[in-house]
Amino acid sequence: MTKRAQALALAFALSLHIGCVPPHTTPPQGEAERRALTTRLVNEFALPRLASLQSNAGALVDATLRFEATGGVDGADRTDAREALMALQATWQQLEILQLGPAGAPTVFAGGQGLRDGINSWPLVSPCSADQQIVQNRLTEPDFIAGRLVNTIGLHTLEYLLFRDDTDNACPAAASINANGTWQAIGPTEITARRSVFARVLAHDIKVRVDALASAWTTGFGDELKSAGAGSTLFSSAQQALDEVYAALFFLELKTKDRKLAVPAGLHIDCADDVCPTLTESPYARQSLVHITENLRGARLVFLGENDDGIDGPGFDDLLRSAGHDDAATTITAAADVAVAAAEGFEGTIEDVLVTEPERVRALHATVKVFTDELKGTLPSLLGLRVPDEGAGDND
Repeated sequence: MTKRAQALALAFALSLHIGCVPPHTTPPQGEAERRALTTRLVNEFALPRLASLQSNAGALVDATLRFEATGGVDGADRTDAREALMALQATWQQLEILQLGPAGAPTVFAGGQGLRDGINSWPLVSPCSADQQIVQNRLTEPDFIAGRLVNTIGLHTLEYLLFRDDTDNACPAAASINANGTWQAIGPTEITARRSVFARVLAHDIKVRVDALASAWTTGFGDELKSAGAGSTLFSSAQQALDEVYAALFFLELKTKDRKLAVPAGLHIDCADDVCPTLTESPYARQSLVHITENLRGARLVFLGENDDGIDGPGFDDLLRSAGHDDAATTITAAADVAVAAAEGFEGTIEDVLVTEPERVRALHATVKVFTDELKGTLPSLLGLRVPDEGAGDND
């Protein structure tokens, strides 16, 4: 046998031997650090906010009950209902950054149940559809909510009902409720009363959905994240769980930057004019800036692993530093800090400023873009993160 034939025979024998060796069971490098991050995320970010959300939702139910009892008349009870809604929204906007697991779509996220859309479907909204329900007046029927699309329920519709000050509707003149005169026939007093009933029904439904989301985290999904790669049935590795967290963070890129800022500022194809103030997230309560700020705060806390007391813990920045990428960790942290500071220091509402000084909104968009560009460009390349399909096609 020639030396070449001997070498080939030896290589073949080794390949057979290697093929029979059981898979290596040592966890991939950095698994413990990644699991520490997901554990911190569950214990210090998700669960405290879910508990606050449940409390906020309970207060909202109570406030809308009192508001309904007045027939929807403007006054202290309406103010209380509005404030309860805004408090819930502020907490929710930080949790928007964590739309994985039960909040996420079943086709996208492990353990996904699609619970987010029933609570807040924005930008899928339809105030006109809400007004059509006012006319049909089936609001108190047991199956009313079950028969509605998500764009007619949830936080956005509730905001519309609580913050619309007049008794006009959001439908075009050609819509049947206007063309047939059925809206006008109801009369202002009854319209106001029905809106208060609708508000109470929605608040109750939101509470049910919030409780379901919190329960899903506390009775299973939170433990799955914490045990990723070490007994989890959903996540075979901590890296896989980290990929899901990273995919959720793309909300900041695709919704906060692109939908909440770029569209109304006239920087997106979905705005056909120089600016589109009516396409902000919160055109009735005018809380769009607050929502953007809370999104940014939430993303910053997730990236750094900080808790609400400012105490640092395992975060993406620590993974970068442990991999020798100190400069990247410092750069992304600085971008996050600047973006949060820009939103917190922004004077006026997004809606008003778009009319008077739109360049200021565009400047805020540019500042947020610096942060999101780092998240979608630098972070995955250095930590081996999987870019979600939706994010992979976003090139701006």
